[in-house]
Amino acid sequence: MNDYAKYPFVRMLIPFALGIWCCVCLPALRLSTFATMAVALTLFAMATVTAFVLKSYRFHWIFGAVMACYLVMAGMAMTRVHEAEAQRDYFRCHEAGASYYVARVYDYPTERTNSIRTVLDLEYQFGDSTPSRPVSGKVMAYFPKPDSAFALRYGDLIAIPAPVREVTPPRNPGEFDYRDYLYRKGITGQTYLKDEDWIDLQVNNANPIYAFSYRFRDVLLTSLQRSGLSDNEFGVAAAILLGYDDKLADEVRKNYVAAGSMHILCVSGMHVGIIYLLASFLLGFLNRKKWQKTVKHLLLLALIWFYALIAGLSPSILRASLMISFVIVGEMINRKGFIINSLAASAFILLCVNPNNLFEIGFLLSYAAVLGIVVLQKPIYNMLYVKNRLLDKAWGITAVALAAQVSTIPFTLFYFNQFTTYFWLSNLFMTPISFIVVISGMVLLLVSWIPYVSTFVGYLVWGAVYVMNWVVERVESLPFSIIKGLYVSEFEFAMLLLAFVLLLLMVSMRKRRLFIPMLSALLIVMVSVTIRLYRTDGQQGMTVYSLRNHTAVDFVRGRNHVLLADSALMADESTVDYSLKGAWSKRHLSSHPQVVGFEEDYEGEGVAKKQNLVAFDGGLLALWDDGFQTKDSLSYRMPVDYLLVTGKQKPDVQSVVNGYDAKLLLIDGSVPRYLAEKWVAQADGFGLPVYDLSEGAFEVDLGE
Repeated sequence: MNDYAKYPFVRMLIPFALGIWCCVCLPALRLSTFATMAVALTLFAMATVTAFVLKSYRFHWIFGAVMACYLVMAGMAMTRVHEAEAQRDYFRCHEAGASYYVARVYDYPTERTNSIRTVLDLEYQFGDSTPSRPVSGKVMAYFPKPDSAFALRYGDLIAIPAPVREVTPPRNPGEFDYRDYLYRKGITGQTYLKDEDWIDLQVNNANPIYAFSYRFRDVLLTSLQRSGLSDNEFGVAAAILLGYDDKLADEVRKNYVAAGSMHILCVSGMHVGIIYLLASFLLGFLNRKKWQKTVKHLLLLALIWFYALIAGLSPSILRASLMISFVIVGEMINRKGFIINSLAASAFILLCVNPNNLFEIGFLLSYAAVLGIVVLQKPIYNMLYVKNRLLDKAWGITAVALAAQVSTIPFTLFYFNQFTTYFWLSNLFMTPISFIVVISGMVLLLVSWIPYVSTFVGYLVWGAVYVMNWVVERVESLPFSIIKGLYVSEFEFAMLLLAFVLLLLMVSMRKRRLFIPMLSALLIVMVSVTIRLYRTDGQQGMTVYSLRNHTAVDFVRGRNHVLLADSALMADESTVDYSLKGAWSKRHLSSHPQVVGFEEDYEGEGVAKKQNLVAFDGGLLALWDDGFQTKDSLSYRMPVDYLLVTGKQKPDVQSVVNGYDAKLLLIDGSVPRYLAEKWVAQADGFGLPVYDLSEGAFEVDLGE
């Protein structure tokens, strides 16, 4: 990367992405959409004038500086334009008086554990006393199971009641921010629709291109099933070949994650590259004349983008399709490109289309992995010379896996708080097997209409996928296959990214002097982690989590903790992973706490529980016992710091104040909303301080 002129899109991408980040993460710098666009246009005009006026080479830096400022403002402006609230017809701005909305099914309904889920695109608003009007905005809709929602298809119009609820923010420390995740996808509301709440208008208003791609994908999925694929093998094959992961079992998904092979299930550069090579070979007869080559290149472009369409247009396949497209266009005009510049160009285009891609973990992992492979794979491979040809091939595959893993470590630590230790072993086997699956799967899709032949090829695909799943299961079963609870703060994440960038620059530009700054960045991370670990030794306190239908109270001392929880919660692994383990990772607590049931007595780790009373580090918590029915004042009221009401308890604050002298009444998330509101109203009437856990977890810090 010595000649910066070869990489114009790299120089454009950095300030443009910085502008997007500033607009989202630094609210103090945000201007109105109009003001942002005005500043951006002014800077562009200044850059244009500078380019014509200051023609001397020594003044080129002025043009570069002004252009960089313009790209920063352009990134901010693009982000503002794409925000849902910036649209004049945004439904939240006109929901007063709305009785119902007409919405278009934006995505095929998918089956979840307890519901059916789809995204709705609001198109019209109707009200009893207000005129109808067009509106915009996307809503996540949930339907109970079983439900007629399964009959809905992309583009169907339905009527749903108003108003639409806002997505709730995370209610527990360290919990995944689902609201922000949906917001980055343009989804700003959610609704739960029973069968009688919505009406199918029997009208379809689908984009014909997407509708065709969905129908064609359904045909291909049916072909896979007819060829003998079923259960886990069908789910994995559908994910690898078509990017359709709705039939992928949770257990299989977890196995691939633990084995460090989840990227195999994502349609990406490998799949697009195989299609390009296979199609280019089949169209080789068009290489004779210039016009035939042009036709061949156009057919290749059409085929690649059609495959990207039926595979869901994920960031990984968009990146790969754009890069291959640059290669094809370069061949058409007899120009050879540079892969890093092509990578930056594809990222720049995708960010222009949707600036929120910058915050998509799939987008970040995809580009980081490819960048790491491009820059680091060859130096890693050259570190070890292997004479044996077979072992050399194995080392080459391992070098690719190491390069990808090194480049994605900052993101996996920050977003997932985990690290897969046997990624090199699984990829050693998975890479060649997945290549066989993709090739045989593509052949299967082509011959699926031919009897016997499709059955034979289907057995080949089934066998290859079966071997893949077997390898993943074996790797996942190895001890310490995945290390969890590796929390990284935002500052440490930034330092890790800086170290990664310095490593890329040091290798690509061959500047050894960058080695010391890179080590310094890593040293800062180590010091920061050490300080955090030291501070956690002195932490102690209580956290009452905000959970629906469950109760969980954490008593923390140092890095140990005792969890008071109902048995149903501990059997609900998904809720524990989603709502609790984030807080445990952030505070460096064990992912396997000492669990105490409500009917148990316990003493240890600074916690003593006897019946419905829990003493912890100088504090006292009482659990409201349904059997406590005293109506008259007692001669002695039990003084407690906190009294926690759980379950479907009938509101009776009179009995509470008769029996307990509580400083604060806590209404648990397991209490139904209609009862919780009555508890709060009665507590206010008695002048008893109350906190409703539906607003978020309640934390008590008793540390020094």
